[in-house]
Amino acid sequence: MSMFKQTAMTAGIIAAMAGSIGIAEASHFRGAAMIPQVDANGLLTVTTTSFWRPSAASQVSATVSGANNISHLTTATDTSDIRFTKVTNVDTFQLNGSGSYEITGSSCCRVTGINNINNGNSSIGWTMNSTIVWDGKTANTPILFNFSAIQPEVLRNADYNGTLGAVAGHAGLTLSYDQVLNTGITSQPQGFTIDPTTGALHIAAADTATYLDNSTGNIGADYAFSGHIKASDGSSVQFDWLFDAVNTGGNLAPVAQDAVIHALVGDTIHHTLIATDDGLPSPPGHLTYSFIGMLGGAAHAPTFDPTTHELTWDSSGSAVGTYIAQILVSDGSLTDIGNITINLTNGGGTAPEPAVLSLMGLGLLGLGLSRRRKQA
Repeated sequence: MSMFKQTAMTAGIIAAMAGSIGIAEASHFRGAAMIPQVDANGLLTVTTTSFWRPSAASQVSATVSGANNISHLTTATDTSDIRFTKVTNVDTFQLNGSGSYEITGSSCCRVTGINNINNGNSSIGWTMNSTIVWDGKTANTPILFNFSAIQPEVLRNADYNGTLGAVAGHAGLTLSYDQVLNTGITSQPQGFTIDPTTGALHIAAADTATYLDNSTGNIGADYAFSGHIKASDGSSVQFDWLFDAVNTGGNLAPVAQDAVIHALVGDTIHHTLIATDDGLPSPPGHLTYSFIGMLGGAAHAPTFDPTTHELTWDSSGSAVGTYIAQILVSDGSLTDIGNITINLTNGGGTAPEPAVLSLMGLGLLGLGLSRRRKQA
């Protein structure tokens, strides 16, 4: 449905049922991505983020051909957004030598009523795939990617703008992107594009105007989209997720402004996240903020003040490269994630002095971009 007015009864039902985690079941699956990394001893860790119908969540268990499974762990179940339940799984494997390893998870079936899935047929199964390349001696984290950072809400009659927000795991790697359809998806949503170089997402207003609601009433499950993030060493991550077409007038998800900051290694970065909302389901000022984590392997963890919304990061000891700090904003029913991208260099005049840098919203050092627009 395109309007979200959460009642106390609905909230109670979701809270009661979302804790039921088991083997993947029919008509529940909404999307997933499997992120691999391997240490110097060949211990492969696969972190899977999967999304499910709010009233029933399952798991995606990874398998790796030619590797021995060591452990499987459900690390987190997140019901903070009424459109879906998110489950995070961690699987570990021992690789037997250098090579390219295929990682797979599959089951049946997708949530019903998706407009570009074989007329909404829930019997369509799905398969998720990732690949990691290991040289037999060096740790490799080719792709850093938090799938939750993609805002699924698409406002009709307005441009949708977003980004996959992936980061290459180490110097020398470059990333590229495609729109290859995953199992069961008959076509990408009308007008949906992914920039093959940057991973930027776009849908023009003329196309969002044509988007329909889920044909069976499953909220937030209107159109599926998919593709791959590909690293230059041959590693890859497949993603599969849903767009939620909405109109003005109901509760819209908050918009956390993304930002890009250029700084020098050793600088201390200060950034205050700005988020806007329509004031629903509570009066303005009701938003809550929480720090999720940082992509990029920083030497020091950032600190975040949920009251002032200020992120502080000491970059000393961190390598030259790109880092993304991520902050979740919630209106109590719907969520958005702000990506603060920090590009560290050793010099070259791109960052001003003194060493303590500050970006307040759309400030001196970067440009904040809303993940999607509320107005055409």
